[in-house]
Amino acid sequence: MLKIAKEELEKLIEKAKEGLKNAYAPRSNFPTGAAVLTDKGNVYQGCNVESVISGMGTCAERCAIDNAIANGEYCFKAIIVITKLENPVKPCGMCLHYINEFAQVANHDIAIIMAGSGGKISKSSVFKMLPEAFGPRDLGLNLKKYKC
Repeated sequence: MLKIAKEELEKLIEKAKEGLKNAYAPRSNFPTGAAVLTDKGNVYQGCNVESVISGMGTCAERCAIDNAIANGEYCFKAIIVITKLENPVKPCGMCLHYINEFAQVANHDIAIIMAGSGGKISKSSVFKMLPEAFGPRDLGLNLKKYKC
């Protein structure tokens, strides 16, 4: 399992909770917050953003990753997802594929932390949750311009 320092975990939880407060979920009424820890030690938050037009939203995990990318960071150490449910919720399949793509960019696994509103935490990694996933390497893409 990838090691995440206590201080890093606390910051991830704090930022994911901020994201949860900002979620826009008029269709599902299921707000979700996330935060991603970059290899450089920066944390970027995200939240789910739905649309009244079905299928036009984005999940909190992808929002957090996109926020980091918009700030020039492509390599991640960990990502956390939090909801208002007491028990932790896993990322959806689309988010797992998205996280896996950036694991291939960074050339290392990414810790996935799932937190419930009651403080319960579950940990895994993208390689454990989505082994042998298709990604940029399968296409022979050169990812060196996305420096870590």
